[in-house]
Amino acid sequence: MFKINTPLRLSVLLSITIFFISILFSLFSHSIFFFSLLISIFSFVIIFYLVKKFFYEKIRVIYKIIYKFKGTSSIKELDINVVEKEAEEWAEAKEEELREMKKDESYRREFIGNVSHELKTPIFNIQGYVQTLLDGGLKDDTINMKYLQRADKSVERMINIVEDLEVISRLETEQSELDIQSFNINTLVNEVFEQLEIQAHEMDISFELNNQSNTNFANGDRAKIQQVLINLVTNSIKYGKKGGKTIIRILDMDDNILVEVADNGIGIDQISLSRLFERFYRVDKNRSREIGGTGLGLAIVKHILEGHNQTINVRSTKGEGSTFSFILAKGK
Repeated sequence: MFKINTPLRLSVLLSITIFFISILFSLFSHSIFFFSLLISIFSFVIIFYLVKKFFYEKIRVIYKIIYKFKGTSSIKELDINVVEKEAEEWAEAKEEELREMKKDESYRREFIGNVSHELKTPIFNIQGYVQTLLDGGLKDDTINMKYLQRADKSVERMINIVEDLEVISRLETEQSELDIQSFNINTLVNEVFEQLEIQAHEMDISFELNNQSNTNFANGDRAKIQQVLINLVTNSIKYGKKGGKTIIRILDMDDNILVEVADNGIGIDQISLSRLFERFYRVDKNRSREIGGTGLGLAIVKHILEGHNQTINVRSTKGEGSTFSFILAKGK
């Protein structure tokens, strides 16, 4: 099918039309053909000039701007049919880019506010304890050691926040530096259980490993997957119930394994699930601060698994517990 999508084709069409019209008007002329041909040529030149000057060139300028923003160095022959489509695609892309910029700006402001708030609390605590000691409390044996210990605890909290922020920063800038290897997932889980045994004992929480896969080996960065498990198990302890249980299940998925960290703790409201992996977001802010959480543990988990081209999933029922899961490739 002949498409009228360039000035040349449009001019040719109009010229042919005028040619046939001129024939009709020149049927009684002695030089029908030459008269019609002359009119057609003249019409073609005029139409081509007008279309190109007042229509084609203006659209071409817009087209060049679109190509410039697309990062294309050269422009193809202008095709009217695709101009509208490409202009709409470009406008939609720019609109989406603008939305993302506004979203990032909002996230940046919220993040700065959260960092400020998280650091301000221990700083003010330290300031209060030190000021009390300087005002004479240092000589008071009933409070001096207690206030020094509390100040030390606040300093430790600040260190934990800064260290977790450094971890996230490294994960964002060093995604390609993963030490992928085959490792024994059972051994790794047991090492995590041993590391967190004292914390679990304080909450009277028991650990269990249930490997239902046909292999004990997984592929990944062992150290970083260990950090994922530590963060998830630590969360299950912090938000667990006295006398509860944390179970790590390893399920078979053909060439992969599914790792689940499940607890029977306090659970999470459905409204909080979508924001659970944001930095500094806490389901129970009061409880988190009491038990020393920085609000960055799950954000670190998310970054590590994204570096493995995987995602972290969660399902939870308020009052019954939560299950976090992710996939790893099987090792050899």
